[in-house]
Amino acid sequence: MTNMSAKTGIVTLILLAMAVFSASAQTAANGGTVTGIVKDTTGAIIPGATVTLTGEDGKMQQAQTGQDGTYTFRGVAPGTYSVSGASKGLEQSGGVAVLVSTGQVARGDISMRLAEVKQEVTVTEENTTQLSVQAAQNADALVIKGADLEALPDDPDDLQQDLQALAGPSAGPNGGEIYIDGFSSGRLPPKESIREIRINQNPFSAEFDKLGFGRIEIFTKPGSDKFHGTASYDISDGVWNARNPFITFTPFPSFKAQTYGGNLSGPISKHASFFLDVERRQIDDNGILNATILDPTTFLPVIDRGATPTPQQRTTISPRVDWQLNTNNTLSVRYSYLDLDRNVWGVGQYSLPGNGYGYVQLQQLAQVTETAVLSNSVVNETRFQFNHNATTETAQSESPLVTVPQAFEIGGAGIGRTVQTDNNYEFQNYTTVTHGKHTIKFGARTRNDLLSYYTPTNFNGTFTFATFEAYTIMEQGLASGLPFSQIQANGGGPTQFSISQGQPSIGSSMFDLGAFVQDDWRAAQGLTLSAGLRWEGQTNIHDWHDAAPRVSFAWAPGRSSAKGGPTTVIRGGMGMFYVRYPNVDQLYTQEYNGINQQTYQVNNPQFFYPDFVPTSVLANLTATTNPVRFIAGNDLRTPYLIQSALGVERQVFKRTTVVVNLTDTRGVRQFVTDNINPSGQPNLFQFQSEGLLKQLQVITRVNSQINSRLSLTGAYIWSTAHSNTDGSLCASPVGCGTSTPVNQYDLSEEWGKSALDVENRVFVFGTISAPLKITLAPFVVASSGAPFNITTGGDYLDDGILNARPAYASGPGAGIVATPYGYLNPFPTAGGPLIPRNLGVGPGQFSLNLRLSRTWGFGTTKFAGSSGGARANAGGGGPRGGGFGGLGGGGRGGPFGGGGTTEHRYNVTLSVSARNLINHVNYMAPVGVMGSPFFLQSTGIAGGYGAEQTPTDNRRIDLQLRFQF
Repeated sequence: MTNMSAKTGIVTLILLAMAVFSASAQTAANGGTVTGIVKDTTGAIIPGATVTLTGEDGKMQQAQTGQDGTYTFRGVAPGTYSVSGASKGLEQSGGVAVLVSTGQVARGDISMRLAEVKQEVTVTEENTTQLSVQAAQNADALVIKGADLEALPDDPDDLQQDLQALAGPSAGPNGGEIYIDGFSSGRLPPKESIREIRINQNPFSAEFDKLGFGRIEIFTKPGSDKFHGTASYDISDGVWNARNPFITFTPFPSFKAQTYGGNLSGPISKHASFFLDVERRQIDDNGILNATILDPTTFLPVIDRGATPTPQQRTTISPRVDWQLNTNNTLSVRYSYLDLDRNVWGVGQYSLPGNGYGYVQLQQLAQVTETAVLSNSVVNETRFQFNHNATTETAQSESPLVTVPQAFEIGGAGIGRTVQTDNNYEFQNYTTVTHGKHTIKFGARTRNDLLSYYTPTNFNGTFTFATFEAYTIMEQGLASGLPFSQIQANGGGPTQFSISQGQPSIGSSMFDLGAFVQDDWRAAQGLTLSAGLRWEGQTNIHDWHDAAPRVSFAWAPGRSSAKGGPTTVIRGGMGMFYVRYPNVDQLYTQEYNGINQQTYQVNNPQFFYPDFVPTSVLANLTATTNPVRFIAGNDLRTPYLIQSALGVERQVFKRTTVVVNLTDTRGVRQFVTDNINPSGQPNLFQFQSEGLLKQLQVITRVNSQINSRLSLTGAYIWSTAHSNTDGSLCASPVGCGTSTPVNQYDLSEEWGKSALDVENRVFVFGTISAPLKITLAPFVVASSGAPFNITTGGDYLDDGILNARPAYASGPGAGIVATPYGYLNPFPTAGGPLIPRNLGVGPGQFSLNLRLSRTWGFGTTKFAGSSGGARANAGGGGPRGGGFGGLGGGGRGGPFGGGGTTEHRYNVTLSVSARNLINHVNYMAPVGVMGSPFFLQSTGIAGGYGAEQTPTDNRRIDLQLRFQF
């Protein structure tokens, strides 16, 4: 029955395509078509521009460019015409002549430049926060470009953090996804390469596999028809930063981050252009330690706080070429190179310097996009991406790893020399059809992922202690010459020992396919109905029939405003979204299948070798112990999320919109890792899809363009989420996290707060044009505490999973621990009730980031540069660009335009950026392991900045100097 449904869906797509092409052919027979794209001289598209088609008889027709900057006139009588564009603050040097023939498509691309300006500029106000019922114009979407993009961090890692905050929390354990030029699994490019960012746009579109709420789409800059360039230098130094409060030792470790960047764009020929971006980042970083170790003389716990230098360097090069093949076809080719070298990594918090390892990453990415205008109503896009990613990790020590969870880790990193190679191919073909009141898009995406790993992981062995006390008793006993049996009788010794051997080379491949069709129908002036169907399948699991229907609507009841736009829009939708089974987990099942590699696990071992494990121990384990195995369950299926949303968009003032969305998410078949063998038998871990998730969110967003100098956007998100797994697979011979049940026989005991259960989140972002031509961009992010799990550090059912939770106790007593969550018994009765999963609640978070910038222009004022320059110099905004006040409704313009340019030929911008300006201490989640000396204490500050190993500074200030021409 399922195969028949799949075949029926394919036949339907073919018939739909034939009908569309037939309809477009009939339309073309009635006249010709004029189409084109409107851009500025930097190559940035101009949405909302007015395009005028003028015939030889003086008669005119007008059209507006869409969000992609394109326009179309259909049924145009044969003849010669002139096409011209108009957009506030921009001008065109002259009309574009086009010759129209019956049944043919004439191309008329328009390039616009800054209008000539006087020294004094009058800024007129315009409403850019108007509501719309178009499917992609939801008022809670953000389109970031121009000055608003300038206001965001320059470091790609900081930028990603802020974009995810703006997107808000996505439903489900996998969160939202970032797309780069339409491709998935991309690396965030340098900000100077980014043309535009779209967030949360059209959340129920069938084009995308992931949830729309939380989706981030990034588009890079194309080439330009004139030469433009940028050179920049960014520095942050510990001299002016505020120190991490956990650094109580002297001398205070030094810190410096420097970024050198530049780009150049220009023409290659009459029909081709290029854009080249280069960036070099150097961070003199530190691994900040906050561990509890044992004094070898007094056998007393000692707090080890120190810093280990962990420098890193990153180089990126990204050339792009755009070529207009003919009037109907354009080709874009982009290549990206990344070289990342972390001299010492993996040191910090509880991991002592001996655990460090070198990390080298090399990434090469190639993207090709061909856009074809097939007729006056059909546009086709073909995209191909190849992503090669190779990493090498080299441990500094080959000693066994000795770990007391959330107290310390000593010995080697346990990875030897690991080499991982990932080759990923992605192919897309999408077609957009405009037919009457319908906009239909359909197509397919295929991906092929090839993994090749050389992973001698845990070949040196790992000793795990449940508590710091057990480690102390063992060291005292060894120093006193006690036999190991006596040490164990006294409560000492490791809880578990594991070691691996075998073939470290392994490989895995995965192919997945997703096809979709989407129809946005303007059913009435104030009503848009959207329906789509997506079908997905993949190899590696027995699940090739994942159908994902999506429906949504946008309705504007009542009368419209004076300008013709609605004052209220009600939107709703529902859809299914699948989470693919990762190829890396398939690789782990092959690695730990008991044949390629063998992992031997011993509970309560009667030996301890901190320097090296004798070969006799491994030989004995090989002869007497069955290896740990990982398998994928026969009934393993792809998890899916059913999300529904209902929201109201309201224009409360001329320049202010308020959006309230209620979203409900149900997660089914969520991933779980379970040890399916009874206690005392060989450990057999199975990947299952048995988990459930329930999440409810109320999201309120406000977009306000208060005046020409001030715009703000903000959001408050209330959320509650419960589950019996946190949705990730545990691919380790030692049980992990909250996606592995404590009791493998009863998953219902795992029902509790999800890791997503952060009740309150707030963010506010603004752009302010201050006196003295200074631009300010504050960004406030706050949230209540995230849940964390409380465990004993032991093994509840003697099944090798070290994630046992305590039980409640009726009152104080021997071994009972008093906590804010009640009296807890760390030695629960086997099979008895346990405390709920993720019972703890971490500290809240608050951060105020601020960017201040000033641009000076010099040289000739007859410069056709990026839009918005004139107004930026005049202290106002640009003619277009997407200030946050205008981001509601898909970002139709904003008050600050292009930002850091003036009407002059050359521009110099000085920026000062502060992250956590008021130096508020945001503590990380408290330690949840009862056996740790840090139990229920925060041992570090949360997050950090960019790519730092652990944050050396609690407040960081960056200075940037940028030159543009």
